[in-house]
Amino acid sequence: MYRSERELMYTVEFEPDAAIINSLDESNTCEDVEVIIGDDDVVFIRQFTEEFNRHEIISITYQQLLDIMAALKSPEGAFYARFANPKNRNR
Repeated sequence: MYRSERELMYTVEFEPDAAIINSLDESNTCEDVEVIIGDDDVVFIRQFTEEFNRHEIISITYQQLLDIMAALKSPEGAFYARFANPKNRNR
C-alpha cells in the first residue's frame, strides 16, 4: 500500500453538468485516469488503453465513489459509512 509522502499532480475542472478530475501518473507506469462526476450522481472512470487505442470506461454511483474514498483509510473488514449530503449543508 502506498504510504510515503510526496507531491501529487491532478487537475479539476467544473462543467455545467459535471466535475472532471484527472489523476496524472507521474511515474509513467499507467495512463492517466479521468473521473467524471455528473450532476445525476453517476460517476464515470476512464483510462486510455494503448493496446486497444481507446478509453476503457466503468460507471459507478456517487455512493460507490464515497465507499472507495472511505475504504482508503479503513482496516480490513466490512463497514457502513455515513456522509453528510453537501447539497443539504445549508438547510
